[in-house]
Amino acid sequence: MSIFDTAEKRVLSKSELGLVIKHLRELRQWSQDTLAQLARTTERTIQRIEAGSGTSVHTLRAVAVAFDFKDIDAFTKRMAIPTDEQLQASREQFEKDYVVSKAHKPESGRCLAKLAEESLGDYIEPACELSQDQALTFAELTDYLRDYRECTEHYSRTGRLEVYEELQGLLGRLGELGVTLRYTTRSLREGGGQDHPQGRLPDGNILYLVGFLEGDAPDELALPRKMI
Repeated sequence: MSIFDTAEKRVLSKSELGLVIKHLRELRQWSQDTLAQLARTTERTIQRIEAGSGTSVHTLRAVAVAFDFKDIDAFTKRMAIPTDEQLQASREQFEKDYVVSKAHKPESGRCLAKLAEESLGDYIEPACELSQDQALTFAELTDYLRDYRECTEHYSRTGRLEVYEELQGLLGRLGELGVTLRYTTRSLREGGGQDHPQGRLPDGNILYLVGFLEGDAPDELALPRKMI
């Protein structure tokens, strides 16, 4: 159950509405400019809304459409607002369920190859809806990295150089398509250990590689504390 399910419902003030819209935007890891484009308005308008200056009903409906709300008048109706105590409890629960790690940008195909070589498994997913071309290139990169990891010990030095070049090309193609990557790694034992259901886990890392639209990549990634 979400904290919003038990919160009191009321019409929001302009400042409260601004905070809600900012929260929804950041959950999607959108920039203000991205939301402005989707709502067919200006970045300055989004800035004013989030600062609590308010805006027209027409613009609020456009923002609701950008968030893919079924009810385009959602921002002008009574809404559930959690209390400070509910928010604190939600934050504490989040800290129990997730660990936050710094997000790094892979700068080269060699960097991606090394990450694959050093990992025992991975989580590679886009964090947003991708176009067909973006999705195909992202999938190609994912398959290439996983195939390479499975047989990396069979590659000669010359073969590895070719892998670096291939991955560099895929990285470049994603950049041209407006997709940027962020990664972090985590020790496999952080989510298991002696009492893990599958028994004692081997030494090694899990690679987390996430795709974002250019300009929307975060500085940190939230990883589940428990690994299945």
